[in-house]
Amino acid sequence: MSDGGLPHSDLASDTVARLFGAAFTVAAVLVALPLVVPVVVSRLAGDVVATKTRFWVVWRWHWVLNTAGILLVAMLVAFEMLLLVNWVQSGAAAEFVAGERWWLQLWPAAGPWAVTNLLAGVLLLPVAWSLKRRKIAELVRSRRVSNVVRQEKIETARKRAADSSVARRIGVHLESNTGRIVGTTLQATTVPLLVGAGQQAFGVTSRVTVRTLADRFYDVRRVRDWVDATGKYLVLPPASSSVRALIIAESGSGKTVLINGLVLCALEYGWPVFVIDAKGDPADAESLVAVASSYGRTASTGGVWDLFNGTADQVTAKLMRLMPVPDGANQHYLDEIRGVLQAVQDQSPIRSVEELRERLSRPAAHVRDQYDLGMVNKPVDRDGSTAGTRSLQSLLVALRPLERWIGPAGWSYNAPKTDVTVIPLSPVDDAQARLGDLLLLDLRNFMASRLERRDKSPVVVIVDEFPQLVTGAQDPGDTAGSLFETARSAGVGLVLATQSPAGLSNDEVRRRRALTSGAALIFGRSKDPEDVVKYAGTVMRMESAGRATGEELGSARAQHTFVIPPQDVREAADGAFWIVQGGAIAPFRALPNRKIHTVQPARGAAVHFVPVDDEPAEEPVSGAE
Repeated sequence: MSDGGLPHSDLASDTVARLFGAAFTVAAVLVALPLVVPVVVSRLAGDVVATKTRFWVVWRWHWVLNTAGILLVAMLVAFEMLLLVNWVQSGAAAEFVAGERWWLQLWPAAGPWAVTNLLAGVLLLPVAWSLKRRKIAELVRSRRVSNVVRQEKIETARKRAADSSVARRIGVHLESNTGRIVGTTLQATTVPLLVGAGQQAFGVTSRVTVRTLADRFYDVRRVRDWVDATGKYLVLPPASSSVRALIIAESGSGKTVLINGLVLCALEYGWPVFVIDAKGDPADAESLVAVASSYGRTASTGGVWDLFNGTADQVTAKLMRLMPVPDGANQHYLDEIRGVLQAVQDQSPIRSVEELRERLSRPAAHVRDQYDLGMVNKPVDRDGSTAGTRSLQSLLVALRPLERWIGPAGWSYNAPKTDVTVIPLSPVDDAQARLGDLLLLDLRNFMASRLERRDKSPVVVIVDEFPQLVTGAQDPGDTAGSLFETARSAGVGLVLATQSPAGLSNDEVRRRRALTSGAALIFGRSKDPEDVVKYAGTVMRMESAGRATGEELGSARAQHTFVIPPQDVREAADGAFWIVQGGAIAPFRALPNRKIHTVQPARGAAVHFVPVDDEPAEEPVSGAE
């Protein structure tokens, strides 16, 4: 028998071929359609999208979204394949393809599923972005992006994404276009943060959000003392002798928050802390005292300082620091004052201004012998003035502007009155600048005394804007270098902060001495970063040259370039820093301080600082990646 001139066997085989052709076509289309959207979007976007910071921001649970998308699409396709198999097994498929012009009926039958699968491709976009990020990251690592300008823009976007990801993780809102901190969440991670082995963290390291396999296997040296074993946190070294750091960052970059974090970490270790703040803003000092008080620590701001603490030689050195700088013409008078002070302190050091008056006016009971007595009582003027009385007059003139800040019952480095002592000083005021210079000199005396008595008990001293406190013939670079070189042996933690490398010294050699003293170098945003980034080192990198007709890659050569590009430092966001020590580098973000507000007391009442734990969270900033 035949149908249309074809044998039944031929008709059956033709139907089977149609059946399998239709089934295979439908299956292939349903499987391929979810891939159309991610492939097309990825191709159209190219690598231009990689110059945007948001492209490199990876959410913590991105793998959950990727996995969910793949599973949903796989379940949809599996369900459709099951329907297709049932359709074939039921015989309905054979009847369908046996009809005339059956292919024209495929769209009405399978069209809705095809549209569903095409739209389901949106679920695979996160996976496509992840794959594309890794591909571009490998091209950037090997510097094989053909557009040399785009290569640099992509690297900048990756670094900004790393910083913004850390900021988001610790609860800090950044303004995307400026890098300015605009608020924190109620769940913000604040300093100090206890991490493994009892270490106190003040910052979180910033890592690129997309690392290639080669990046993961690359052996990176870890910053000693300052980074924990996991490499995730910046911690205050558990030994105060290891706390030696030079902080360089411009005003408004988050330096004060960083310093406050260091103070709080030291207090958690149970160390006494001294903060000499030369910005001259009492509000900053009060804020630090309030934060320390909110953690249950005793804190004080200002107060009286015991100028006359220390040995006779140390007291003499401090009093002579108040005298004019030697210029040749006054050298005789300076030697006279020094000799008189040494003579009247033979038995014991002077301990107050009143005692200074007494000893120089009536020196007989305080000198060693008649020779010293004759030196103090030697007539030097026709009116009967003696060397002692003339020296006393010069010293009292120099001490008078400091009377409100000094007294025998005041604090000293050897005898702090509270857990943290904050001394705000205004360098524009000559008397306060002199006081700051004396405090730095006394700090050196304090270190020398600890070395003599082999005292290694922990203590930390932080000086903000310290170059402004170095007066007279002293140089800030030399002062910083000598302090850092002595601090470790004396067991003293020392942190010096300034706004720019130029502030360290006008002399290149002295500035270099401060920068290479062995202390950790911490720097943030700066308009003149070349002097600091060179200490982070260089790396051999293939630098590309563009063709004359455009930006495409033309030729390349290997040369040394900065590991930390200067432009990255110029554009650093608020609270973003780098730490360099021992050939290792760690970019990090300083943890925010706890939010508190001050309850204004009645006149004569004490000030109470109240932690703010119930403030409403600030609205997230749109586009802050």
